[in-house]
Amino acid sequence: MTYVERMRALVGREPLVLAGAGVLVWDDRRRVLLQQRSDDGTWSIPGGTVEPGEHLEDAARRELREETGLIAGALTLLAARSGPDCFVVYPNGDQCQVISLTYRADSWSGTLDLTDPETTDLRFFDPLDLPDMNPYNQTLFAHLAAEGHLK
Repeated sequence: MTYVERMRALVGREPLVLAGAGVLVWDDRRRVLLQQRSDDGTWSIPGGTVEPGEHLEDAARRELREETGLIAGALTLLAARSGPDCFVVYPNGDQCQVISLTYRADSWSGTLDLTDPETTDLRFFDPLDLPDMNPYNQTLFAHLAAEGHLK
């Protein structure tokens, strides 16, 4: 049972404040990797919550490996976000206020793997032609574009 699952057992659907880490992975054509989520069918960058005692970069690497099968090389911090744009309500009614860090994988290895139950598809997309994303990821990409990270 994960930390979030243990907390949900105690507080139900009440908002949790969680640290989250995600990773942008680019292919050689400058397309970004997105995962299609099994809970709501939208596309997002690979990422998830930090476990107690875990370093943020380690969480980003772990989530990337679990959700995609890829292993990140060096990571560069691109964005740190919080506030109303990082309040997430999941399809099952769970609510989270996320303190979000987004990294870029400067290198990566491995092959895409769809065995994670949170992932229904993995694809690379042109950052100027992205598929349907949840509001959290829409805001993330708007922030990254404004900061010049999608060029």
